Amino acid sequence: MKFGHAGAKEGLKGEGSARAKSDALKQAGALVPDTFGALGPAIKATHEALLKSGQVKPIPDLAPADMPKLPKTVQESMKEGEVLVTPLIRSTISDDRGDEPLYQGYPASELINNGYDIPHIIGLLWDNRLVSKQEAEIIKRIIMLSADHGPCVSGALTTIIAACAGIGLSQAVAAGMIMIGPRFGGAVTDAGRWFKYAIDNKLSVDDFLVYMKKNVGPVPGIGHRVKSLRNPDKRVKELVGYVKSLSIATPHLDFALEVEKITAAKKDNLILNVDGTMAAVLVDIGFPVDSLNGFFILARTIGMIGHWTDQKRQGSRLIRLFDYLVNYASPKRREVPPLT
Repeated sequence: MKFGHAGAKEGLKGEGSARAKSDALKQAGALVPDTFGALGPAIKATHEALLKSGQVKPIPDLAPADMPKLPKTVQESMKEGEVLVTPLIRSTISDDRGDEPLYQGYPASELINNGYDIPHIIGLLWDNRLVSKQEAEIIKRIIMLSADHGPCVSGALTTIIAACAGIGLSQAVAAGMIMIGPRFGGAVTDAGRWFKYAIDNKLSVDDFLVYMKKNVGPVPGIGHRVKSLRNPDKRVKELVGYVKSLSIATPHLDFALEVEKITAAKKDNLILNVDGTMAAVLVDIGFPVDSLNGFFILARTIGMIGHWTDQKRQGSRLIRLFDYLVNYASPKRREVPPLT
């Protein structure tokens, strides 16, 4: 049997070799197995021989009553009412302790088998309710219209740069998500908040614009870098047209469209953009204001994953900006003055 040893050396005549050591042990009366795999059986055979000869005595197994008593687990103590534990968190939307997740008490498989869809799950998890068929269709259209806006926008471009740098899917998409803010996609919640403020306080459009200019700044959800009255955003037209075809009240959307009439008359790109349209519609169908950015985040995640997989599929390499895309405004090369 041979064991390795980092510091072992073998002499010219084999002194110190594994074989020499085994032979020396055998000559001294030790039982030396021929292979490492035979070590266990050799130990067992030796122990049984010692038991049979009476040189060692068997140790009886402990009876259950003699076993050391372990303390109860927290779960056991709670079940028997011996302790109270303050929960670390409180969840009101889902429960995973059974054989499948429950969304607001509804088994996931039963929701599927009864024809419910992703928008209904969003309603349950984001607003604690089953949305209607009309509301589900609105949510579906919002997600489809917002899933992607090409590779040039902030979130997609950042995800693409990360993908080309060899960054993994989750980190690359997270990098794109970080771009979502007041200037890119993050205006949905703010637009919903201020349109709702106007309706709740019964402000006229003129009073609302005066208030925003004095206290907030530009109206979130109004304005676009590329689109204008002459080049309208078809996504907005599609969503507004569909919602208006339904027999539902749309006070926030109506108000937003009235705001657009005044702002676009001043400058033709101050139109109701897709963020503002989504916000007004979602507030109209009852979603809480603080959840509204979630619709853009959820939708755009689809596109960012697509851009990451697209770059991976192409085997794209690391991106470096061309010099002509940078305005180098730093001083020209100059002599370094003596250190004084």
